Amino acid sequence: KDAAQDDNGGASFVRSLTFRSTDVARMAEIHHGITGLKRDQAKREAEKAQLADIVEQDRLVQVAGQRPQRLGDVFMRPLAEGKRFPAALEIHSNGLRYMAAGRSGGTPVDILFNNIRHLFFQPCDKELLVLIHVNLRNPIILGKKKIQDIQFYREASDAAFDETGNRRRRIRYGDEDEIEAEQEELRRRRQLNKEFEDFATRIVDASNHDVELDKPFRNIAFTGVPARANVLLQPTVECLVHLSDAPFFVLTVADVELVHLERVQFGLKNFDMVFVFRDFKRTPVHVNTVPMKQLDDIKEWLDSVNLAFTEGPVNLNWSQIMKTVNKDPAGFYEDGGWAFLALDSDAEDDGSEEEESEFSMSEDELAESESEGSDDGSVAGTESDESEGDYDDESESGEDWDELEAKAKAYDDKRPRTGDPPVESAPAKRARKR
Repeated sequence: KDAAQDDNGGASFVRSLTFRSTDVARMAEIHHGITGLKRDQAKREAEKAQLADIVEQDRLVQVAGQRPQRLGDVFMRPLAEGKRFPAALEIHSNGLRYMAAGRSGGTPVDILFNNIRHLFFQPCDKELLVLIHVNLRNPIILGKKKIQDIQFYREASDAAFDETGNRRRRIRYGDEDEIEAEQEELRRRRQLNKEFEDFATRIVDASNHDVELDKPFRNIAFTGVPARANVLLQPTVECLVHLSDAPFFVLTVADVELVHLERVQFGLKNFDMVFVFRDFKRTPVHVNTVPMKQLDDIKEWLDSVNLAFTEGPVNLNWSQIMKTVNKDPAGFYEDGGWAFLALDSDAEDDGSEEEESEFSMSEDELAESESEGSDDGSVAGTESDESEGDYDDESESGEDWDELEAKAKAYDDKRPRTGDPPVESAPAKRARKR
């Protein structure tokens, strides 16, 4: 429409047309056909836009004269044809090939070494799967879908193994069978881990170390919501990943410029993380509902990977922020760049300090109160001195303790003791006359 207006400035366009007909069924059929055409056209445009960044890969060069190294009986995610069948993963001269072993043979999936950005090995310790995960530089088409991450795994649960021997259970009962079953499961998990890790190491060797093997660190993992569910996010040497369930989450640390921690304030149980990329055209990634008790561990991890981070009390409108940044990136950095995020956190701290200082006294009031306190203390001192002087005068005018004890003893001697016979008084002698 815009191009037609440029060609012919006086052209007129019809916005809508209204038709009336007595044949209602025919008009409904036409309406249904037009709606279908619009839907199909919108679908084709969406697929075209989705496949715009697809880069055509080179051809896979197969190993000649020998059998390729294989990892058998593994499954692939996402599925190529909607059916889940185990197959073998092969190492060739310049890439990997997964040949589906379905009923119809399936289509091989080729992954070249020069298109692998990250290669992860995740053991089945405290997990249900042991897996090798491939993160691609450029997405590929798999079943008419654009795929950025491909995973090859094998289940480590007991349901994946055949345990039909019942003779031993007929003879032995109790805890011995359970202990033996636990030991057998641990041995099986160690064997699976060794098999997958060795194969991943062979992939690195076949690529002449153009691909490096990375492994998640579960001891510094934390929980969060990067998409729809609360999952365990595990840092690696170069990434932050979640590989156990779909949708997969792979965030490359080197692509991140800043991490902002939102809703960091006293009294809240959770906070949010926002990863801002160096490419400002990419939408920032949010990881929500991170437990507040893991805040210190996350800050320590961010320091260890040299990622700058800020924190604030509220959530920000990042779509508007990135729109402003993309409008004039040079002017954005001239005005201070991301310093406004740190200023918000500093302003919050200053506000709390000001609230605490509202109850403090000024210097004049403090001096006045000290002078009043000293006057009150002197008055109280004189009163106490007077009372002490009165007490001393009274004590000097009275009798001492020895005199009081002597009087009490004389008084007791005069009184008869209980239980003693009464003392008869002697008759008075008459005075002699001289």
